[in-house]
Amino acid sequence: MIFSNIETGEAIEKKYTEPVVRAIRYLKEHQHEFQHMETGIYPIEGDDFFVQVFDVTTRQKEEARPEVHRKYVELHYSVEGKERIGFAVDLGKNKVTETLLETKDAIFYAQIDREAELVLEPGDYAIFFPEDVHRPIWEHGGKTSIRRVVIKINEAIM
Repeated sequence: MIFSNIETGEAIEKKYTEPVVRAIRYLKEHQHEFQHMETGIYPIEGDDFFVQVFDVTTRQKEEARPEVHRKYVELHYSVEGKERIGFAVDLGKNKVTETLLETKDAIFYAQIDREAELVLEPGDYAIFFPEDVHRPIWEHGGKTSIRRVVIKINEAIM
């Protein structure tokens, strides 16, 4: 898992793989457009690299389902509003409640073993790899509407 902000001056080219660098550059180049984009999916490289823009209302932690993805790395970027996200390394100890790998590239868990938390505010991003469980979109100081962007990168091109 990687957590940062779009405004940092970090030398991303020296730290991350080329697909992650491209995703962060995409955020920087389009950060002022996300507020006005229609919700939906925007392909960049077909199913290997695409962007999802959506609006959602945060929920209580207990309503947010822990999930993991096996095919895609996900970069979650906060455009508007604050949300809390739980995360942990998937050590194989979490009880599976639903498996949707074929249709949504997702496995859902009942709980997350050793869950830590972070807060995403506008400009922040978190990158979750296939070994990272995450519980997104729960409230931070009450329910609120948020706009977020998720960039999905096929693990095969990493």
